[in-house]
Amino acid sequence: MSRPQYPEFGYYALPGHVADPTQAFEEIRSGDELGLGSVWISERLNTKSGDVISGVAAALTPRMGIASGLIANLPLRHPLVVAAYAATMMKLTNNRFALGVGRGVDALADATGTPRLNFALLEDYIETLRRLWRGETVNHSGPAGTFKGLKLGHALDVMPPVIMAAQGDKTCHWAGRICDGVVYNSLWSRRAVAHSTAQVRAGARAAGRDPASVKVWAILVTACEVPEELFLRYVIRRMNTYMLFPGQMETFCDANGWDQSLLPGIRAEMKKIDGDSPGGMLGDENTTRDLEQLRRLAALYPRAWIEEGHAVGSAEQGAQSARERFDAGADGVLFHGTHPKYLEPLLAIWPRYRPPGLERRSVNPGL
Repeated sequence: MSRPQYPEFGYYALPGHVADPTQAFEEIRSGDELGLGSVWISERLNTKSGDVISGVAAALTPRMGIASGLIANLPLRHPLVVAAYAATMMKLTNNRFALGVGRGVDALADATGTPRLNFALLEDYIETLRRLWRGETVNHSGPAGTFKGLKLGHALDVMPPVIMAAQGDKTCHWAGRICDGVVYNSLWSRRAVAHSTAQVRAGARAAGRDPASVKVWAILVTACEVPEELFLRYVIRRMNTYMLFPGQMETFCDANGWDQSLLPGIRAEMKKIDGDSPGGMLGDENTTRDLEQLRRLAALYPRAWIEEGHAVGSAEQGAQSARERFDAGADGVLFHGTHPKYLEPLLAIWPRYRPPGLERRSVNPGL
């Protein structure tokens, strides 16, 4: 008897810092066996190259959609390189690939001598990709660069959908105009999903597009029915890392209606434990992994923040958290922070919570 299929659910392979990328083999196979709809390939420019692991995923799953999740700092790659990557993945997967991109990290742009991203550069870059995928020869000078006779040499039958990481209202509205999908950050509560989705749909309408054509994904860090150690690692430590990125937790508080006055006290306690650890470029590994210290920090976060921003507790609570994102306007939920095998209890009861019609959607997260 075949397992049920859940095209509305995606998950991240190799979340966070990874020293051994061979873990991807088992994680990708596991998600495929569970019936999850898509695997998203996170990237760090050390031992976690998104291009390489995307190819691994294409070889391992004949069914799931695959998304780069996300390519940050696009100017590190020439548009021809990204166009070829996406075109190759579309051919390898029979059009199951989506190109996820982000706004990038200024520190990485400065360190590599590449431009910091803005809307003009992003739009110019994406339009150049689409022209290449259509088989055009690109002669163009703009924010993304100067191109003379640039061509892919192959026209695609199906364009790779472009999914944008969106957080603020301006980015959500812009993505609704330009992109095929959006993915919200971790900790986006039901309230934040509903507000941001309204901005995305408004952007699509302003561009004369069908608002429903822009696929909305909500990341949901998940730790349901797992040992305390995993809850502390998946949820609390991830929240701690966000504390180290300037303005990140303030943004979450604004979006979710949380009390920002609590942040200095939490950061002060983190400083006692970690010292003056700096934030990282594409993720941070400078905050504690000690379980007792994580317990101390967990006690400082309001329970409402943990429950509204994550899927925690029982499988029923996790399924309800996922359903809330759909009710708020999301088209898909992207599980993060957990190995897919820990999603089994949630998936087992999901049919009781599942909105109707989701089983008919494409496994390609951007279509």
